[in-house]
Amino acid sequence: MKPLSAILFLFILFITMNNSSLAQEAQGNVFVVTNFERAFPQDGSARELDSLTTLYVNKTFGADNEYTVSCKVLRHWWGHNNRDFIQVVEVKSWDDVIKANQRANELFEKTWATQEERDAFNDAYNKYFTGKHSDEIYREVVFGK
Repeated sequence: MKPLSAILFLFILFITMNNSSLAQEAQGNVFVVTNFERAFPQDGSARELDSLTTLYVNKTFGADNEYTVSCKVLRHWWGHNNRDFIQVVEVKSWDDVIKANQRANELFEKTWATQEERDAFNDAYNKYFTGKHSDEIYREVVFGK
């Protein structure tokens, strides 16, 4: 008789629950995290890397990119591997991941209007990276909603 009571209890609980409590609602913002492996070119400097990074982030994921909530760059500070160079772009939804990247590409082409300007910027900036990277997308966990 006990198993039948338990099944009946679960059935009643299931029926009385609001459907929205069964579905997982989207909560929190989405974070696109790219971890680049740094290179240390002979003709480079931390100052130049910082300058190019600031220019790139401000012009592509900054205020003119309406899909971006925030963008941060993290450079390795302490630990065993100083090659980590991480970019974190925060957007509001999964759809905004695509839109923010498309907008960033448009802003990049607007800022560096000619192919020669884009190539010059890319050559200067890319010398600081090995080409190895990883991409992850996370959703913020919001507690207490």
